[in-house]
Amino acid sequence: MKIAKHYRIIIGSLCLVGMLGIAGPLWANSVRIFSLSADEWARPRSGAVIPELGAIRSAVSYWGKGSDALMVIRYPGEDSGELWAAELRDWLISLGVPSDYIRLVSGAQEADEIKLVVGNRDELEQ
Repeated sequence: MKIAKHYRIIIGSLCLVGMLGIAGPLWANSVRIFSLSADEWARPRSGAVIPELGAIRSAVSYWGKGSDALMVIRYPGEDSGELWAAELRDWLISLGVPSDYIRLVSGAQEADEIKLVVGNRDELEQ
């Protein structure tokens, strides 16, 4: 009987380890994408308006929850997209996101929106 109990403990431990191994990659994917449209951005911008934009508020809040979170600004590739992204980066810095935690990446698929991609640095720099 003691042997059977010993095997149950070993098998139970192996099952737990196996489940954690399967679920581990699910926990690792913590990337979230927030979209900011050109129409939202066209509003007059001020220190009171910017933090109230849903995508920015959500992205900054989610960024603040991560210990090594990175924020990637994916913007349309033309000059106006680059200017938009640079201004957004400045606003994010004013909201407390250090510049070392912000990356600008051109070539977003939509010409009329910016995507704020927030997640673990290791995941986003792959």
